[in-house]
Amino acid sequence: MGSRVELTRAVLAGKTAARTQQPPTTCPHPPRTLLRTAWFRGYGQGAAPAE
Repeated sequence: MGSRVELTRAVLAGKTAARTQQPPTTCPHPPRTLLRTAWFRGYGQGAAPAE
């Protein structure tokens, strides 16, 4: 389990990855972890909305 700081960093890293158009497969966290979930939450928030 990640600390609040680690989870926040994961969300921000996910947002950055989405904004720089990196594929979701670049997530550095192992499957089935809270850090991976947080990273993908950030990725979804950073992605451009569909038009």
